[in-house]
Amino acid sequence: MSFASYPIGILRYSSGNSGSVAKALTRLSIPSKMVENIDDLSSVSGLIFPGAGAAKSAMKDLQERRLIEALRNFQKPFLGLCLGMQLLFDSSEEGATECLGIIRGRVRELPDTVIKPHMGWNKLNNGKYAYFVHSFVCEPEDKRLITMTTCYGGNICAGIRQKNFFGVQWHPEKSGRTGDDLLLSFASLCK
Repeated sequence: MSFASYPIGILRYSSGNSGSVAKALTRLSIPSKMVENIDDLSSVSGLIFPGAGAAKSAMKDLQERRLIEALRNFQKPFLGLCLGMQLLFDSSEEGATECLGIIRGRVRELPDTVIKPHMGWNKLNNGKYAYFVHSFVCEPEDKRLITMTTCYGGNICAGIRQKNFFGVQWHPEKSGRTGDDLLLSFASLCK
């Protein structure tokens, strides 16, 4: 499979697990480069927004790097992973954080009736398994944006799409074949 002439960007910020994502793309022979500022965005064919850490510190870092408006206006394929998906929403209960506001809705804490964090392999509604590590879950205002779900204390959003913005609550870089398939599909969109 041939990919775009420009590499896929991996957003490097204070809360991301960009190194793990870069290793996964390298293993799949998908060209990538780290993105740390606005200037880097012009030389990528798409962007992966990795996730690990806390919403408030992540948004603070994006603000300090002056990346918020550039991310909101990004026109190429964009994939948010875990926290990277959550930050696409209006707000998060995690530290009462105002997020990017690209997707209308909120991020709420998982209920006290389940073990937090939700960590390990879980079955998606498409029958495939993916690896999750999270304590918060996305709730879009428009449920039609949900592309996949999983069951953890009830059905929860495991994937979303709005225009060129995609997101998954799970970690494709740790999800074996399911994750590889997602990353390869995303790379094919970035041509």
